[in-house]
Amino acid sequence: MPKLAAYGLLAFVLWLMIATLVQPLLSSQATRAVLQAPVGLITSPINGVVTQMVVHARDTVEPGTVVATVRNPTINQELLTTLSSQRLALQSQLAQLGNHYKADSQELKFVGHEANVHREASLAQAWDAWQIAQRQRDVAHSVVEEQENKVRVNKALLEQGAISEQVMNAAEAQLNTARANAAVAEQTFAGQAQTVASAGQGAFVGAGGNSIFQTLESRREVLRNSVNRTQQDGAAILSQLKQVTALENEERQRVEKLSAYEVRAAQPGLVHTVLAPEGAYVTAGASLVRVTDCRRLGVVAVFSARVAKRLSIGSMLDVKLDQNGPAMPARVQQLLPVVSDALQSTYSVPFPFAEQGSIYAVADFEGDAAQKATEGSTLCAPGKVVTASLRS
Repeated sequence: MPKLAAYGLLAFVLWLMIATLVQPLLSSQATRAVLQAPVGLITSPINGVVTQMVVHARDTVEPGTVVATVRNPTINQELLTTLSSQRLALQSQLAQLGNHYKADSQELKFVGHEANVHREASLAQAWDAWQIAQRQRDVAHSVVEEQENKVRVNKALLEQGAISEQVMNAAEAQLNTARANAAVAEQTFAGQAQTVASAGQGAFVGAGGNSIFQTLESRREVLRNSVNRTQQDGAAILSQLKQVTALENEERQRVEKLSAYEVRAAQPGLVHTVLAPEGAYVTAGASLVRVTDCRRLGVVAVFSARVAKRLSIGSMLDVKLDQNGPAMPARVQQLLPVVSDALQSTYSVPFPFAEQGSIYAVADFEGDAAQKATEGSTLCAPGKVVTASLRS
């Protein structure tokens, strides 16, 4: 029995030495490890008061999700006021041009009507004068025919001695006079025909009303030019008004947006911390919410100095979320002997404590191994203690 007790004590001492001295020398497990994920900051682009904080800690956000509303009622609206003044001035000018165009158009219509009345009257007068000239020509030709017959009769009578030479001469004189009158009537008729043709082409040919017609024509030309110029000016002002109105609408939207700006998430994740509660005044660039980027979930493991000698960028770790859970591969992306506060602020939770000479290994899970292994569970749990070991 004493020998058995001595053997048992010796075996216990040997096991204790192996467990405390030999096994740690052969182990590749990290002294401590936690799940970790980067943190993104959602900031306010303007100065103002947080009037509404929509999200809370542990809420899930997607790109475009409204996170908070920041109101700034003192935003500068000088440009909007200037554009509004320009728009009102252009609208006033356009209204004045519209009234001027309407008045000129109405007067142009009236003057045109009066000119047409005078032209129609001149045409009717020319037509009447042409008809009178035609009748006078016909009468003159009839007189010539009568005088020619009279001369022929008198010539026959003269040959028979029935009339004297003086009577014959008188008849021939009357014929010459009739022929002269017919020639004058023919010229008058031709002139009146030309006058009718000119009047039919729009010329004013009346007597006594020419000055009135010319005055109406001059006034109509002035009104035409005024109407055309008003149309051109109106088109230019209308184009300028459209541009100013578009700029004013854009500026108004900008002012309204900045006056009550909806801050939206730019990336998906979980809300880690609300930094600016409702009612808080924030400046442009101030952080409102910290969001955990669960897409980049990884692990931060602390390895002793002796294991660190075998670590390198790209080394593979086997990570277990639970003691009996499956091991998930993670690839080392960074090796850090120390971690600054600035670097730790970019992660969800503080890095685990490390003894003197230890090294931090920051690793990302490979592919979708972590999601498959933890389907149905809350894998995105930064700060969760896990076990990690260097793959041999």
